[in-house]
Amino acid sequence: MSMLKTQVGCMNSHQTDWEKNIIDNADSYSIVEWRPLDKSTKTIVKTYEEAKKLYHKTIKEHTSTLAYAIYNNSHANLNHLDDFKVKITKVKYKNEI
Repeated sequence: MSMLKTQVGCMNSHQTDWEKNIIDNADSYSIVEWRPLDKSTKTIVKTYEEAKKLYHKTIKEHTSTLAYAIYNNSHANLNHLDDFKVKITKVKYKNEI
């Protein structure tokens, strides 16, 4: 597997060509509130800026939140990018779905 060092989302990161292609060409983004037992919720937005805004709003209430770029039904995780990194000081879990 080849690794690339690239500037994506304001962060130097090691990514595969496959991940970089999805992130660079994403046509939508998914914000997932992860829950066990198949009870996760997912919201799809169209732009990177919408994804950043929704992610930061959501993670304040539910710390098990993941962000993905979507391109041709393939997903690449965004949580390693500076725009999606947050320091968690207290775990929060929103039970409602």
